[in-house]
Amino acid sequence: MALLEVKEVSVRFGGLAALSEVSIAVPAGAITGLIGPNGAGKTTLFNTITGLQPPTSGRVLFEGSDIGPLQPHRRARLGMARTFQRLELFTSLTVTENIECALSMSARYRTRSESNHSATTRLIQRTGLTSVAHELAGALPTGTGRVVELARAIATDPKMILLDEPASGQDDAETRHFAELLQELANDGMGVLLVEHDMDLVMSICDELYVLDFGRVLASGTADSVRANPAVLDAYLGAGFNE
Repeated sequence: MALLEVKEVSVRFGGLAALSEVSIAVPAGAITGLIGPNGAGKTTLFNTITGLQPPTSGRVLFEGSDIGPLQPHRRARLGMARTFQRLELFTSLTVTENIECALSMSARYRTRSESNHSATTRLIQRTGLTSVAHELAGALPTGTGRVVELARAIATDPKMILLDEPASGQDDAETRHFAELLQELANDGMGVLLVEHDMDLVMSICDELYVLDFGRVLASGTADSVRANPAVLDAYLGAGFNE
């Protein structure tokens, strides 16, 4: 059984079909990629999974249970965390304080064996943020801010994390570091669902890919199978992608 199952989900805004009978599965302990052109419905699918957008039809299951009636905070308590395209940090707080906030909130429904201070220090070290731990989040470059968002999401001790274009604003070194962090999370048993336009990153770390186009699943499979799919090359990657 997959950790997350989206079953034939459709979302309509008036006469516009943002998603049409989309089905995906995200297992624990793996990185699943969600790619496609701008406007394909990727963020709408994220919003539906996390409870920000109710589906017109279809179901979302988490650990086998239908979570359709649950509000976003209830889904978070089940073990679902998310980052957004636009940085959503507390800009007037330090990196340490940002992470401590997430730990304090999750402490209301998680039982921890370590103090918030100890957990914060561990997360800062694990994510490579020691050198900026006491800097204001609002003063950080975007690439570093993405890592802070990831650390804050991890602080909630999720079973699954949804990342919306996390490599945006990162240089090559930052992207490599970010990829290593995601692989560590998957190796620890976490399910990762990744929306990303950096195809080098996607193709190198994703165990399985789903391609959305005009709100429908155009293709799915391993990175090698997707990159060789003529329909995907035509709709998104381009004929010269594999050259």
